[in-house]
Formats: sequence, structure tokens, C-alpha cells
Amino acid sequence: MNMKKALFLSIVLGAFIVGTTNISAQEKPQKIAKEKAQQEKAPALYDYEPNYLAAQEARRAEIERIRTLIDSMDIPASRRFKLIRDLYKRKESKRLNKVLLTDTQFEQNTATEDPDQ
Repeated sequence: MNMKKALFLSIVLGAFIVGTTNISAQEKPQKIAKEKAQQEKAPALYDYEPNYLAAQEARRAEIERIRTLIDSMDIPASRRFKLIRDLYKRKESKRLNKVLLTDTQFEQNTATEDPDQ
């Protein structure tokens, strides 16, 4: 009976050791990959276009500005949705340019009018 306990204990201990080595083996490649990623330089895109992030930020700011203009207009919701879709999908759209040109002319006309009249 004593030998059965010793054999059972050694099997359980062996299984425990084998299990823990597999866990530590999985952590090692992850650590190596993290260190390698930290040592790598920036993506190759930045070599060819160094101001890419600045251009993206400028584009986002322009989209936000135009979106506020579209939202402030008194137009139907379906047309507003189409304009916003054009804004995000295409930089230049006939429908979007027409609305923005109209809004810009309206702003210029109100700015040039004499407030005393």
C-alpha cells in the first residue's frame, strides 16, 4: 500500500512538472516577440511619407469642420446622410462641393451686408 502511494505521488509530481514547463515555454516566445517589436523601428510607410500622421490629422480636422457645416444646414436627413457619406468616402464630390459652395456664398453674402439696414 505504501508503494502504491509513492508511485501515485511520483506520477502526479511528474505530470505537474511537465505541465509547468509547457507554461513557461509558451511565455518565452511571447517575451522575445515583445522585445523584438520594441526594438524595431517605425513602419516603412513613414520612410516614404514622413508627414503621413500630420496629413491624416489635417484630414480628420477638415472632415470635422465640414461635418459641423453639414449638420448646421436646414436640409432633409436623407440628404444630410448622403453628404456625410460623400465626405467620408470621397474627398471631392459634386454633391458635396455644391452644398459647400452654397454655404460659403451664403456666409460671404451675410458678411458683406450692412448691419444697419
